[in-house]
Amino acid sequence: MKSGEGLKNVKRMSVPFAPVFNWSVGNWMEQFFDGLKQKKILASKCAACGRVYLPPRMICERCFDKTEEWVELPETGTVETYTMAHVGVADNGELEDLPEPQIIAMVKHDGADTCMAVRVDAQDCNVGLRVKAVWNAEPDGVLDALSAYRALD
Repeated sequence: MKSGEGLKNVKRMSVPFAPVFNWSVGNWMEQFFDGLKQKKILASKCAACGRVYLPPRMICERCFDKTEEWVELPETGTVETYTMAHVGVADNGELEDLPEPQIIAMVKHDGADTCMAVRVDAQDCNVGLRVKAVWNAEPDGVLDALSAYRALD
């Protein structure tokens, strides 16, 4: 049965709806985001095996111990893999063509054992490229504190 089929005297109407959402990252990720506000890159470290996670994780994927130690990592890292994005997500959630392709890379920060997905501002990108975090001078929020990464000189 199709939607509305079999219903009599039903009128369709549209109601404008613009909800505002507040969400919590929880106590765990709050420390990571607080670090970004201070232009610090914080990772979690497993006390049992020493594995360093960026982005942080609560539980070590290797030994399943809690990763309760926080370590500050340098702003530098290495591109492990990358792709060229030709579309992005618009404010309304729809896909839109980008005016210029963007490089999205998995960067392994110096001192980390895992990678973080980031945008790289570079003319040419390759696996092994050394990059550094570029901080947004006036971020709108904590999620855009890191503007992008750029190739090291």
